[in-house]
Parts: sequence; structure tokens; C-alpha cells
Amino acid sequence: MYRLFGAFLAILAILTAHPAHPVQAEEATFTRVVESKTIRCGYFIWPTYMSKDANTGKFSGINYEIMEAIGKNLGIKIEWVSEVGVGDVAAALESKKFDVMCATLWPSAGRMRSLTLTMPTFYSGAYAFVRADDKRFDGDLDKANNKSIKVSAIEGDVTEDLAKERLPEAALVALPPSASGAEILLQLITKKADIALVDEGMVSDFLKTNPGALRKVEGVPMARVFGENIALRRGDLMMKNMLDESIRQLINDGVIGALTDKYAKQYKAHFIAPSKTYVMP
Repeated sequence: MYRLFGAFLAILAILTAHPAHPVQAEEATFTRVVESKTIRCGYFIWPTYMSKDANTGKFSGINYEIMEAIGKNLGIKIEWVSEVGVGDVAAALESKKFDVMCATLWPSAGRMRSLTLTMPTFYSGAYAFVRADDKRFDGDLDKANNKSIKVSAIEGDVTEDLAKERLPEAALVALPPSASGAEILLQLITKKADIALVDEGMVSDFLKTNPGALRKVEGVPMARVFGENIALRRGDLMMKNMLDESIRQLINDGVIGALTDKYAKQYKAHFIAPSKTYVMP
């Protein structure tokens, strides 16, 4: 369990043994985490991926379970310290509200300019969803690509980037960066928007309390497959290396595969584990 953590303690010893070379800014998070044996996690609520019981404060979801497994693997305590909006992640990391955004993000060119991302912990897909009685776009998503159609997304989030890429002529109904995934879907059922490009898992959870309200657009391909990446402050490469090695081990040990199977079955969604990094002879 402590093999990876021991290796990183050795690296820390080398760094601190050479006072002529002070720890750089990008090493500060890593140094603090290793010395305190604690990762301070930020999160945003996105059901299936990350949920929090309003009564008990208990967390759940695939991101929660994977991050706790990373902590166990490294011998490091995981503290869930701060909730932020999905569109506010980069600013919150830069202001040092927490060490790591432990609710995974879909990557985009914009995010890569302002964040450092780990290797994917798993993969998921984005699909087009509409109201249950709306069949206008079945078989041809391009029918939604006109100015009379409103597409729901969150400002500063990949849902906005994807909407602009796939439906550039549609009218964007952008929610504030602090909005939740459920609010994207509420825009559809209240007829403030017509369509959204989002993940199946979140929709599946939403339909538990809004049964029959939404449907996947039929006869069109998945909008995109995304890696689910843990986000770090820009330039936090030592933390990235440590987390990447832990993720890689959890993939090879089958831990992440078991979790993706569990959540895919529970929510009838596409959660795909990365391939192992070796092939047995």
C-alpha cells in the first residue's frame, strides 16, 4: 500500500537536502501533501460522479470512490474541504482553496491553458438529450444546429465548449459557472432550452426524481468520448506524477475496472476503464 508513498518521500528528502535549490512554486503543493500526508480535495456535485447527502454529509459516487482508493494506495488521507461550481475550478485552485479538484473534469483546450490534468481515471460519453416528447432531431443532430434552437450549458464548462463546437448556430443558454448539472436539465423540462449535450450518468440520476421527463436523441452518434481527469493547479507537475502513478496502479490492479463496471450497471451508462498498461505473455 505504501510503496508509492515511500518513493515520493525519498524524492522529498532529496529536495530538502539541497537548500541551495529552494522548492519551486510548482513543488509546493507536493511538498505540503507529502509532509502532512493529506490531500485537501475540492469537489462539485455532479450525481453519479460526485454526490453529497444533505442530511448526513456523506459523499458517494465514482469520483469519490476512486479518490479514496488513491488515498489508500498512497497512504495519504483525503479531506473533502471545499465545494465549488464546475465553471469555477481553475480560479479556486489558483486561490489555493484546496490542493486538488477531486471531482473529475472533461478536458478542453481552454482548460489545458489554466489547469494541469492527470491521466484519465476512466472514460465517459456525452450524448444529446431533449424533452421526452421532442423527436425533432432524431436521426439528424444537424437539425438542432440553427438559431431557433436553444442549447443548455454551463459557462466556463466543457458543456459550453461542446455546445459551441457541435451546435455553433444554435442559441446558447449559458448558466453561471456555479450551476449544477441538474440545472442544465431543468432548463429542458421548463422549456427554457431545447437540447443539452451531457453524460448519461447524470441524466440517469436526474430521472430518478423526474421520471420520463427526458430522452436521448435517437439515431445520432455519441457527441464525444471524454477522459475523466483530476485537475491540479497549473504547473503542479510533481503532484500530477504522483497521482498518475497511483491511477496507473489502480488500473493495473483492476480497482478502477471494478468501479466502472459497478456504476455502468447501476446507472445504465457508459463508464469505460482505461486499458491496463501491460499485457500478460
